[in-house]
Amino acid sequence: MSKKKITDQVNDNVIPFPGLTKKLIEKGVHALEKKKFREAAQFFMQAKEFEPDHPDLNVGLVVSLVEIGHYEDAKVLCKELLQKGLGDYFQVVNIYLMILLHLNEHEEMVTTIEALFDEKEIPPDKEEQFERMLQFSKRVMNEKLAKTDKRDDEESTGRIEDLTLSGKNDRDQLFVLSRLADRNIRQFVEEIHSFLKDKKAHPFLKTMAINILREQGYEKEVVIEKFSRQQKLIPAHLPELSSTRFLLRLKARLEEKLEQINPTLMELAISILERHQFLLYPFLPEEHFDEWAAAYHFLASEYQGLEPTILSIAEMYSISLNELEQKIKLAKELEEISSPII
Repeated sequence: MSKKKITDQVNDNVIPFPGLTKKLIEKGVHALEKKKFREAAQFFMQAKEFEPDHPDLNVGLVVSLVEIGHYEDAKVLCKELLQKGLGDYFQVVNIYLMILLHLNEHEEMVTTIEALFDEKEIPPDKEEQFERMLQFSKRVMNEKLAKTDKRDDEESTGRIEDLTLSGKNDRDQLFVLSRLADRNIRQFVEEIHSFLKDKKAHPFLKTMAINILREQGYEKEVVIEKFSRQQKLIPAHLPELSSTRFLLRLKARLEEKLEQINPTLMELAISILERHQFLLYPFLPEEHFDEWAAAYHFLASEYQGLEPTILSIAEMYSISLNELEQKIKLAKELEEISSPII
């Protein structure tokens, strides 16, 4: 009898050979260990046909789906496992949060982590890690709102707009800048000049302001003060946020080191990097790119709960431990700077 006919017969009768499910799971685990993720997924899916609620095969299938980039399928399966109570609960939760992180579903991450804290489901030794993840997701949510907020109800203002920046809080300054982005900025250039030199103005908002000038091709000199630094520059001569040397060099380094071994970790590191670049722009580092890339590798690893040693990452990037520690300290200081609250 041909192999195809045997397979058809098994599927038709839904009666596996004795021990077939166990053998399929063993093959799936072996394929996972060999990093043959598509092959592993196929074995686990075959086994699932015969024993759909087997904990080990379902967790193995989730891991395989994540590794081959089928994040939506992995998310659905994770939710199913959590609802049915299959597999190690905390392990499945960790994988679920990692998937949400990759999909940029930070609202769901916040909801899930806050529920875990409320239900006291987080082991004491993991509370700090989950608190970092919670704060990270909240910051990302705030920044997304900050970049897209156009204010819902213009009618409440009677369409009489006050487009001054001085004397306003972060929220109101954000609204003003979002409105100025659609106007000829040259009419408001004195206001922008004063704002860029204001020591109390939020660095996130200063980046918005200088980027509006850049996008509108403003070719006169301005002075910007940020992070205790002051510089004269011509906005039209600045590089786009997405094409700065700092961002491109660090992304290339992170891709080189992480794309093959942990693409999810790589994307998280780049996400943190991009947020920090927005805060720093246009005062971006022009050296020590390996050290900065390693720092973002370390920070992303902490968020994922991987607990890497600084020494191992320093060796991976062939850099000094002291220099890496300094960059990690600076990156963490940037993490503490929240975006304007909407």
